[in-house]
Amino acid sequence: MAKKLYIIDGHAHIYAAYYAPMRQRLTSPAGEPTKATYIFTTILTGLIKNQKPDMLVVAMDSKAPTFRSELYPEYKAHRPPMPDDMPAQIEQIERILQAMKIPVLRLDGFEADDIIGTIAEKAAAKGIEVYICSKDKDMLQLLNKHISIYDIKHDKLTGPDSMLAEMGISPNQMVDCLALAGDSSDNVPGVPLVGGVVARQWIKEYGSLDKLYEHADEIKGKRGDNLRNSKEQAYLSKKLVTIDCSTPVEIDYDDFAVKKFDEAKLTDILTELGFNRLLASLGYQGGEAQAPGDGTVTSAKTVSHDYQLIDTLEKFDKFFAKLKEQKIFAVDTETTSIFASSAELVGI
Repeated sequence: MAKKLYIIDGHAHIYAAYYAPMRQRLTSPAGEPTKATYIFTTILTGLIKNQKPDMLVVAMDSKAPTFRSELYPEYKAHRPPMPDDMPAQIEQIERILQAMKIPVLRLDGFEADDIIGTIAEKAAAKGIEVYICSKDKDMLQLLNKHISIYDIKHDKLTGPDSMLAEMGISPNQMVDCLALAGDSSDNVPGVPLVGGVVARQWIKEYGSLDKLYEHADEIKGKRGDNLRNSKEQAYLSKKLVTIDCSTPVEIDYDDFAVKKFDEAKLTDILTELGFNRLLASLGYQGGEAQAPGDGTVTSAKTVSHDYQLIDTLEKFDKFFAKLKEQKIFAVDTETTSIFASSAELVGI
């Protein structure tokens, strides 16, 4: 059986975790924001448990300018800066990945997409089954019989056949569609008034961007005018959206192999962040969390406690009477998911 390699689009998943709907604000015992760190780590441990990859690697963007910015200075230039509380969480995530012995790859001059594409193509050529964990539509251009896209949140797998059935185009036609439609999030210009649906219709009918321009006079109306007037812009966009699969990234399949976590280091980090549920799910014995400010150590080991299950109306009435006498109390929920949009309440 072929080995399975999962490649995670790091920053994309961190941003998704950061902006995921969640009612409560997650912080560490020291008061530092931990929402993105917690959700990302939970998703990662779930992926390892459920999919059982043989190899796993996380690709991250570099802070250095890329070749795309040299081609088109406006590329991604309009994006707002990273939220102030995200860099510290990225650092914590990388500490966790190090303790899990999962390599993080970044390369100056290239984006994470290029690293992912290079690793995916080279691994697939060796017969390794590659699963790219990303929701970026640009990744669809990489699909082949050994490369699939895996949506972790929805447990959805997309391969060349399902892409063709769903979108009506093949992976090698995706770049041409992206070139025509552009991408407002990355500031890729494309052709004005041509969105994804129209782009796919044209490429399905004519086969490629080159063939479309050979028959550009057949396209009527304002869109046709825009197509003919934006040829240079369309081909520039094609360069911007084409993933470079020949980056000089170092590939070490032994390093990518999933290994036993560094339990002591990971326990220390998760305890420091207050991730008690994660510790329990991993079967680790948590350390003692330090309360902010006074240096007092507080945990179930050091604080008197009396756990009771409130599962009848009579018990609840007694509990509620005591609760009303308290000046301070805490509430925690147990749910079926970390995503508020799909979570169901199990207990309080």
